[in-house]
Amino acid sequence: MGNIVDYVNDFQYTFSEHGFNDVDSLVLCQLSYLKMKHLIPGLEDEKEFIPFQEILKEENEGQIFADERYREDNRKLTEAVLGSRRFADLRLNYYVDILDKEMEVQFSAVTYLLGEEAEKRNLYYIAYRGTDENLVGWKEDFTLAFSEPVVGQLYAARYMRKAAGRLPENFYLGGHSKGGNLAVFAAMSSSMALQERIRRVYSHDGPGFKPQVLERYEYERIADKVRKILPESSMVGMLLERGDSYNVVGSSSHGLLQHNPYTWTVDVENASFESREELKNGARFMDGALTDWVLRLDDEQVGRFSDVLFQVLAASEADNLIDFKADWKKSLAGVLQELREVDDETKREVEEILKELFEITGKTGKKEIQSKISEGIRKVQEKFSKKGIDICCRSM
Repeated sequence: MGNIVDYVNDFQYTFSEHGFNDVDSLVLCQLSYLKMKHLIPGLEDEKEFIPFQEILKEENEGQIFADERYREDNRKLTEAVLGSRRFADLRLNYYVDILDKEMEVQFSAVTYLLGEEAEKRNLYYIAYRGTDENLVGWKEDFTLAFSEPVVGQLYAARYMRKAAGRLPENFYLGGHSKGGNLAVFAAMSSSMALQERIRRVYSHDGPGFKPQVLERYEYERIADKVRKILPESSMVGMLLERGDSYNVVGSSSHGLLQHNPYTWTVDVENASFESREELKNGARFMDGALTDWVLRLDDEQVGRFSDVLFQVLAASEADNLIDFKADWKKSLAGVLQELREVDDETKREVEEILKELFEITGKTGKKEIQSKISEGIRKVQEKFSKKGIDICCRSM
């Protein structure tokens, strides 16, 4: 088994020889993480698609691979694409990259043309960029799922309408993480005429939607075109996932780190992800307790809970829930102070959720994390007790 880089390197069939598949979709979604502003024509430019290799000049590398988290893997994937017979004619257009701090929105999308010039066989794919792997990005995913349509989703719908209006044929669309949510929203909120042109919608570990949003936009009209793919310990993708209409794939990692697309295992010979029968128990917890509880909250409570939950996650890790950083005790002290200021019901619910999350993490082979957390909590409790402050989390 390999990953998407191995797939691009070793699966040397053109799209006429072997049709578009799930792994191709994830490759394109991951390429959307490259920073290509001003290197690709924009949505309003009305210019031709440009070959992928044209933007990969040495002077552009600092910008293109600016995402530190994915930098090395993205370089490997890019090199594989450039040397691939399957992706040899990859071209790009309609690039949008918006960062509006006042509106609290970060949105990026690109449209691909995968063509075989000799056979005039063209495939179009609209890809929405997801969030980074840091917890700020995960919080964005969380808010996206539990809120009414947000600005980024409205941008996504507008982008698809305009880009599709310039495409001569039917098209695919999708994204990883937040990008998957944006793709589904764009599809279900579009006109029936535009929906008929959609070949398939891919959500690679993207969060779901509140029931009232699905009902308002008549999700059922496009449900049979949506392909949701989750790693077996999915956290983000299981947010508000109510059914079993998803495909589970294997990963070379564990726990929350499985959100990273480069960990998803690929059966290169058969051009497919390594299939799993079902999600692990930890992911099923996200489908149950967390979703059910948050749906009972109003918008203000969701915002407060979101802040608390992700501060706690940030306190238990710097970059992820597996590897602790040197300042975790300091971070945890701040989180406990934050928890002290919320209402008792929220405290109790957060305690139960965190307890479950830490138990899940312990099952992945990192049992020492729980003892570190317990010891850290004990010390912080002692610190606050000396000041006459009573804090929660004793049940952990």
